[in-house]
Amino acid sequence: MRYLLVVSLAALSLTACAPVQPLSEYKPVVDPAQTSSRKFDRDLGECRQIAIDLQAEYKDRAAKEAGRNILVGVLAGVAVGAIAGNNTGYQNDYILTGAAAGALGGAGSGDYGRDLVEYGPRRVVDRCMANRGYQILNDVGRG
Repeated sequence: MRYLLVVSLAALSLTACAPVQPLSEYKPVVDPAQTSSRKFDRDLGECRQIAIDLQAEYKDRAAKEAGRNILVGVLAGVAVGAIAGNNTGYQNDYILTGAAAGALGGAGSGDYGRDLVEYGPRRVVDRCMANRGYQILNDVGRG
């Protein structure tokens, strides 16, 4: 029974990690009858570059925020562990457990989630192309 539970959880976690098409290959859906392919390719390249630059900025912000959150989590965990383990003889264990729990909690928090990093720049490509006169047929950012 445990084996089935472990295999089921592993399968579910792998489906959540489905790869997202790289931004350099992202292409919004437009009506080809209303589009010059040469102009479209040039505009798409320019819009992608704007979005690639933005995605790099998003990833940098996400990394910085995650680092801060982990540090705050560790410090809070150490403080809670020190208080909880006081006079137990296992204070170091409590401190280490609190630090680990705080680090995990800090790593999982933050505003710059996958949706913003992965789909935000795609939305920029779509908006950029729309501003250049293309009618985007797909859901914004979902190609």
